[in-house]
Amino acid sequence: MWKFWLKGLTRKRQDPIVAEPVVPLPAEQEPPLRVKDWQVLVNSWDGFDRETGLNQIRSSQSTIRLAAILERLNDWVPQVRVTAVMALDDYLTPQHAESLIAQMPAIMALGNRKRADHTQTIKKLETALAMKECIAHCNEAFWGSRGASARFLFNVLIQTKVENDLTLFLVETMGHPDLAARQMAIAKTEDLAEEPAQRVIALGLSNASGILRTQSFRAAMRFQEGRIRLIEQFLVDPSSAARSAALWAASQHGIDPSRILLERLAGDMPISKAQWLGVLGLAQNLSVRVPEEWVRPGINQRSGAVRALVLAIEGDHRPEMVVAALSDPSQGVFEVAIKGAHVVVWRDIQDELTSRLEREWETLQPFRRRALHRLMPKWAQVQFLLEQFQKQGNASYWLEQIRLWVEEHYMVFDQITSKIERQQTIQRLTELEATNALPVGSLARLI
Repeated sequence: MWKFWLKGLTRKRQDPIVAEPVVPLPAEQEPPLRVKDWQVLVNSWDGFDRETGLNQIRSSQSTIRLAAILERLNDWVPQVRVTAVMALDDYLTPQHAESLIAQMPAIMALGNRKRADHTQTIKKLETALAMKECIAHCNEAFWGSRGASARFLFNVLIQTKVENDLTLFLVETMGHPDLAARQMAIAKTEDLAEEPAQRVIALGLSNASGILRTQSFRAAMRFQEGRIRLIEQFLVDPSSAARSAALWAASQHGIDPSRILLERLAGDMPISKAQWLGVLGLAQNLSVRVPEEWVRPGINQRSGAVRALVLAIEGDHRPEMVVAALSDPSQGVFEVAIKGAHVVVWRDIQDELTSRLEREWETLQPFRRRALHRLMPKWAQVQFLLEQFQKQGNASYWLEQIRLWVEEHYMVFDQITSKIERQQTIQRLTELEATNALPVGSLARLI
């Protein structure tokens, strides 16, 4: 055995080992580095690339480049934000006014960002656009702007107005479609003399917006001329905010609101929605009932707001009116009726409400059906469902309604339902639980 092993070992040593020639591999042909343009760089995940892209952007100016700069003003890397601010400075010149105005929504959005304070940036932009060469562009854009853009352009333009030009500009601004611009015009009257200020405020006092009328009323209170008459007029304003301001002013200047109300109630009946809301609103503010002859015409008005006010004033004294209003198509009237029905004696509305629910349960909107059902005392609610379960054909539906009602209630407290009716209801629920129609323990959670 050893002989064969030594022979094999010797043979292996004698076999020459031929090494394979080493062939050098060809050098890898790497593609030439492609120079990345600024559009790729500013959108890179690498902050250094974004900063480099912003530096490349500054080689020329365009609307597309400006949009990219504005986006990077709120970058998450502080150094990128600083570079973006520097790049924006290239556009703060008259020749770029139109481009800046076109990007106004994006610029105004910066004010809502919390990553950095953009106050100084927006202030620089405001100063740049206030230059004489930019005024025409700003003025044209102002009348089509809304919201934050309108407020910004108002501040730009107001810097360029003096004396008569300022008054004329504020008067014109009172016709601006954006409420915020009109509010700023009223606020600016504090810087005007009495006569031009009253000219602007008068436009606000007659404005359709209750918010603007209220603001104009407060601004007008600093002028003595016509103050008493204005307070008396605004005591019957259709806006609740305006009336509240007038009630406060009346207390400061010795005017009795009750006298104004009685004079109106003794006069002609209102002929417009605004007149109805004004007089009825003041009556509600002073907790005064309206004349009998006003009730029926008021509750039959086409305006749901007027009907709701009549119901709010008279509902506590007229249960039948509350019940009728539960069928009113106006959501506002319905909500007032529900609120009034909760304080009405249950037996006064029991028959009407129960019969209505039986007739209209399936056709009522879910919100209304639920609100009407909850007007019943607690045990009467489930008693109604049990009766429908026995009378109606769709037993599975009503059984599900009973189960849902049980799940929503715990330790029912009801002082209105009689003891006998309560025991009958409990007995019927016990039977349902015994037949596994209701989960075990349903009754235990109720009593």
